[in-house]
Amino acid sequence: MAYRQQIVRLEEALARELEGISHYLYLHPELGLEEHLAAGFLTEYLAEKGFAIERPWHGMDTAFAARWGTEGPCVAFLAEYDALPGHGPKGCDNGHSCGHNWIAATTVGAAVVVKQLCEAQGIPVRVLLAGCPAEETFGAKSLLSREGAFDGVDCALQAHLSEETNLYHRSLALTAMELRYFGRSAHAAAAPWEGINALDAIQLFYAGVAALRQQLRPDVRLHGVIREGGKAANSIPERASCLYYARAEKRADLDRVVERLLDVAKGAELMTGARLEVTWPEQPMDDMRHFPTLERLMEGALAREGYTSISKEEADRRTVGSTDVGNVSHVCPTAFVEIGVEGFNCHTEEALALADCGCYDSLHRTVRLLADVAMQVVTDPEVRAQLWKEFHQ
Repeated sequence: MAYRQQIVRLEEALARELEGISHYLYLHPELGLEEHLAAGFLTEYLAEKGFAIERPWHGMDTAFAARWGTEGPCVAFLAEYDALPGHGPKGCDNGHSCGHNWIAATTVGAAVVVKQLCEAQGIPVRVLLAGCPAEETFGAKSLLSREGAFDGVDCALQAHLSEETNLYHRSLALTAMELRYFGRSAHAAAAPWEGINALDAIQLFYAGVAALRQQLRPDVRLHGVIREGGKAANSIPERASCLYYARAEKRADLDRVVERLLDVAKGAELMTGARLEVTWPEQPMDDMRHFPTLERLMEGALAREGYTSISKEEADRRTVGSTDVGNVSHVCPTAFVEIGVEGFNCHTEEALALADCGCYDSLHRTVRLLADVAMQVVTDPEVRAQLWKEFHQ
């Protein structure tokens, strides 16, 4: 790779600063859409490195765009920095047991390396560091993708920590729905006939979903929790609600599943007389699209950093979750790679113990491989043409 030595040299010069980014975010974990310290810390650092900052971004106070360059191809790095509740050192506070502090440091580092390299070499490029809050909950990249934040981007890149290096990560499309049923309260013993039981509607919805499962494809996942079901056992519950997730391999298939879930919910409304209200509390997440050209570039970059990915066949056998990076892949060519660190099992105490200094080596190697891939896209028009051909196919 033509710019390998320059990338290594630039990353080494930034190494302690990037470790400082990871460490600061690790010590100041904030939940989704509340990452004010993180967004402030990252934008201040990027401004010092010569990036123009836009914050808030698309109406979100903790989202931001850091840009450098006004002409040439555009490469985007997708930063995340939200923590998880109840995953901190004490077991009840916030904590970065998914390693988003590491994601922020690697993407910021890669953006700065590409900026400095292109600036020194006179290479026309537009670099976008996209500050994307609330991956764990709200899914800001879904909204950003829908509102055009990644229009005109030639390549978007992100890496994520995992137990194994995986170039072929799959991601399920996801839709979150909240069902609220409104009935009528009555004394459960003295005059139950005067009430309308909202909790019965929730129970009938769950029973309907259980019956529906036998006619669904194997890749579909349905799961949820009851949030409200009454306050007193001697009163007919007048309000009940549940938060329900539906997932599938492809967005088109998932949309059909969601329509059937809504029919089940309406059936429970008819059977009980409780009024149904449906809301969509989180942004929908799309399945991850794959681009062979980006996979080939990433495979080479991984090898140069001493990583070997599991095979595509093995990756296809793995159970997976969802990420809003999938939404970006439906807007522009996107690469998402998992970087293997022994013992890093996301959302666990073991992952929390590794997410900071335990992953500094992988942090530096990942900055270099992301910059490596970005520079190949930026400097080779044939690569970009092939990427867009694959995108439109």
